Amino acid sequence: MNEKLTFQAYYTKSDPILSYMTDMLNLQPQDSIFEPCGGDGVFVDKILEKSSSSNITIYELNPKAVELLRKKYEKQSNIFIKETDTLLDKELLTCSHLFDKIIGNPPYGARIDEEKKKLLKRLYSDLYTKESYTLFLYACTRCLRENGELSFIIPDTFLSLHRHIAIRKYLLTNTKIRELALFPSSFFPGVNFGYANLCIITLEKTSDLQQNLSNNITIRTCINSVEDLEKREKGITQIVSQKEVYEGIGAAFMLNSTKQLTWLINNETIEKIGNIANCVTGFYSGNDKRYLHPLDGSLKNAKKYTCVKTEDVRYSELSEKEKLWGIETHQCFVPIMKGGNVQYVKPNQWFMDWSVQALIEYRNSKKCRFQNSSYYFKKGIGIPMIRSSRLTSALLEERLFDQSIVGVFPNDETFTYYLLGFFNSAICSELINVINPSTNNSANYIKKIPFIQPSKDVRTRVENTVKTIIATLKQGKTDIDPYQKELDDIFNNIYMNEIRCVEHDVKAEKKQYKQLNFLDVLQKYPSSIVENSVASESLSGYGLIQDIVDINNVLICNVKLDNIEQFLDQSAKIYYTGKKFPSTVALNKLYYFMPYIKSKGIRDLYLIRVARVGTRKEGQPDNNPNDLRLVFEIEFVKQLFEEYMPIRLEIWRTYTDTTLSHLFSTIG
Repeated sequence: MNEKLTFQAYYTKSDPILSYMTDMLNLQPQDSIFEPCGGDGVFVDKILEKSSSSNITIYELNPKAVELLRKKYEKQSNIFIKETDTLLDKELLTCSHLFDKIIGNPPYGARIDEEKKKLLKRLYSDLYTKESYTLFLYACTRCLRENGELSFIIPDTFLSLHRHIAIRKYLLTNTKIRELALFPSSFFPGVNFGYANLCIITLEKTSDLQQNLSNNITIRTCINSVEDLEKREKGITQIVSQKEVYEGIGAAFMLNSTKQLTWLINNETIEKIGNIANCVTGFYSGNDKRYLHPLDGSLKNAKKYTCVKTEDVRYSELSEKEKLWGIETHQCFVPIMKGGNVQYVKPNQWFMDWSVQALIEYRNSKKCRFQNSSYYFKKGIGIPMIRSSRLTSALLEERLFDQSIVGVFPNDETFTYYLLGFFNSAICSELINVINPSTNNSANYIKKIPFIQPSKDVRTRVENTVKTIIATLKQGKTDIDPYQKELDDIFNNIYMNEIRCVEHDVKAEKKQYKQLNFLDVLQKYPSSIVENSVASESLSGYGLIQDIVDINNVLICNVKLDNIEQFLDQSAKIYYTGKKFPSTVALNKLYYFMPYIKSKGIRDLYLIRVARVGTRKEGQPDNNPNDLRLVFEIEFVKQLFEEYMPIRLEIWRTYTDTTLSHLFSTIG
């Protein structure tokens, strides 16, 4: 048995790391301390140096390590050692034993058998269970006493990866994160992770949601040596609002960002790539050595494959039947786009067996991933999942694409060339580096990239430049730098312009508008804020705008694109506000509601039947039950305008608080 793979026991041999972590916990003689993965006892030794009388509980799964620990501490009556699987231990799962302090270095990516995987998935259903360290972080935080403290050394992937949203939201709402110290994994003796750096997280458990969200997190980066961990003046220190992190997209820590880029990415009124395009991963045969063939054996990684015969390649367009069920002739090898960072045009170098027999085998194989098959052979854009320093994309040109590629297919196919230029731009690389600082890009990260609708002139200019680049590359020429610089400048101006607008709005927000405290409103109005009984009957006889004048308050709210259909067909019954709502709105006077549709404007009038404080969990069970929002129960009254009328949303680009009569006079 390979103990490294089974237990992933990377013992902490660095004294500066041990000193820093134990110092962060403010150890007291009366503390009850827990070490959930005891290893060789280095944390316990350091604790005993500073607080020799504290009661220490050690859990350890490896029988050999348990034996050594018991021998090492056999004369220490204040140390209890238990051979157990921490993540499955009944006391930990039920939180029947609470601790003042918890310290540790939990295992990273330990090998788990199938039965345990199933059990972990059941016990930790809200979390990503394929990574053990986040399960330790969650389980141990739950076992802290109120105001208890924890310090863990773990990979930094939990700070931003999409799969770790649940643990981030849990920590941000149930603890005050005191400090995150980020440093290279090479600082950890004997360890050098290729996929992540390391993070020491120190937090305090509290049940006060408002206090937690009001907390400011200290983040330390650019630490040049392990000794500098204990020197507060070393490296770069920034202070981040816990509330702002929680309210951002994916509750992610955008550590590679400027404030401007963070505002841009988190601005709910700006469309995202996921709103205007489908982003999907591609095909895997389950046995590439058999089905995948290179054109030339000299290609990178081609030596272990059999080269395809040129006479067996199918370049012409497939029929719908052939796409679904395979090619009946010997020309049954179709071009497939694989990973590798190439801009705009990627030559056909790899081919997949797409014969009738191969497709039968794919569909019957448990290893094959015949995923998102409706997008195979469509016109779109391919983005490699593993990127270099700069994001790249190339035309799919109606090819197959494999699972190392994110296929992007615009809802409006005419945007393909514009998006191709954008994905290859410098500003897009900056944005994706903020959204996901790792080198792996799944479809979920591409979806989060902000998309700003261009003017007609700008769009035409971009598309013409992209087509010129493609034509240049297809002619065998490689000097596209002048064209790329032109595109970089165009997209930089578009996004910097938007950032300037965002900054203007943020300044206006600070000067004029404060955020409503939903908890205070809930205490003041425990059931509902307003209940309006006059319905559409009183207005059903009116014609358009010129026939109706009403002094009652109307609230105009931006509708998020994932909830737009029911407002377009006028069937909406409920509206949830965002996490921010202006305190200047007179809630007890609200009467009408009008949805604002992005890039269109306003058209329809609704009555606010009930306004109350609720949670997003009501409509989306996966949401945090502490995620308070204003909830408007609404009823469609009538269509006020023949066409959508453009207006400016005055507060945070999200809300306008007015009356119908004032609205009519403004629109004219």
